[in-house]
Amino acid sequence: MESGSPPIVSTVARPHPARLDAACYPVHRAVDTRFGDMDANGHLNNVALESLHENTRAMLNRQVFPNVYDRTTRSLRIVTSTIVVHYLREAPWPSVIDTAIGIGRVGRTSYVASTALFHDGGCVSLCDTVLVVLGDDGPTPIPDENRDRLESLALRVA
Repeated sequence: MESGSPPIVSTVARPHPARLDAACYPVHRAVDTRFGDMDANGHLNNVALESLHENTRAMLNRQVFPNVYDRTTRSLRIVTSTIVVHYLREAPWPSVIDTAIGIGRVGRTSYVASTALFHDGGCVSLCDTVLVVLGDDGPTPIPDENRDRLESLALRVA
């Protein structure tokens, strides 16, 4: 690298402070953590937290696109393009985690699923995932019915 050139580093801005408020998310579900989610320090490990984010996204995808995971009847698929996770504080095991999700943005062929994990009222982790809707020939416009469902689940400022 030449002297004076900026470093080639990918960085991600911190999430908007409103994302730390559980009221920002339209869908919530309480989840009991598992013994296997714990690290050597007695806290939930980062892989377990990402798994909670992933399961929360999958539940929402199934709600918005009811047969998307049925390989025999689906006409559309959903694939992940980008995942950004912020780990904000530790959470102990055992605990109950409030998983929360809303839609951060809806594009022509993709949308952003924005999830949060809360413990004892504090935000433990945030995640934004860009999901692309695919047909047989690649990215395809989100059908109007599904777009309406996604838009009805937009993040909201309390």
